[in-house]
Amino acid sequence: MSRTAIFTGYELAARLLARTRREVAELGRAPVGVTLHDPVDVAAGAYLRRQMAMAHKVGVSLRSEEYAIDPEGQIRALAAVPGVDAVMALTPLPRALTPVEVARLIGPEKDADGQHPLHAGALLLGDGATRLPPTALAALLCAREILGDLRGAEVVLVGASRLIGRPLSMLLADAGATVTLCHAETRDLAAHTRCADLIVTAAGVPGLIGRDHVAEGGLVLDLAVVGTGAGLVGDADLSALDGHAALISHVPDGVGPVTTACLISIIAAAAGCAPFSPGEDVCPGFEDPPNEKRPTGVLP
Repeated sequence: MSRTAIFTGYELAARLLARTRREVAELGRAPVGVTLHDPVDVAAGAYLRRQMAMAHKVGVSLRSEEYAIDPEGQIRALAAVPGVDAVMALTPLPRALTPVEVARLIGPEKDADGQHPLHAGALLLGDGATRLPPTALAALLCAREILGDLRGAEVVLVGASRLIGRPLSMLLADAGATVTLCHAETRDLAAHTRCADLIVTAAGVPGLIGRDHVAEGGLVLDLAVVGTGAGLVGDADLSALDGHAALISHVPDGVGPVTTACLISIIAAAAGCAPFSPGEDVCPGFEDPPNEKRPTGVLP
């Protein structure tokens, strides 16, 4: 077969940003968000830089803070500031805190990561959740870009995390896909992934998905972002899959731009803009994100 194509999320992200820009203009003020982060983490730094660039593009005011010595007190203080619409806490979190504990400290109104029990519960119950985890929502939208209608599609998820795998499995099921959720205890992972119309992997294990895991002409949506000496990589073994898989998403420029665009839309929704619905059509009519160096369309 021909060389493996690379999927990037720039165009989809730009369509989402165009929608958010219109919503912010109608709101009449700049939504305000604060992102907490660990300055040592490479992947978090890349995500933060993209957040800042996209927020500026659509008129959202976003600032960053490093985790304080007392992160719990820091989060409580930010949650109490009337002028702050949303608070985001990037992983890795301080050791003393879990994602749910952070979400409880932030509160449901300012939780932009969809981790508060009120938001997670609404997703589980299929009860019109509007604060979805940005990466899970982005992966759903990217899956639609790749496959089109998801009804009846066989989608295999690799990774059952509370941040991505579990909420994404629910979103895909709601979209009509047949979902297999694999995890660390799954026996014979390749037997599951080879049968997939689309493999969505978010294990955070570089090289986990190799040639034996993907049917010839298979499609791989790689959500993992792992910092290594060679840069940021995902779960897919690109050298093994080149010329074997039909398509692999770029890391971090596949789902990454879409995740950030989803997050920016959630910050705007926290300020009073109309929330983006998973079933909403992302209409064309956009501008390119600024200063983004785009990867080529096939593996080098």
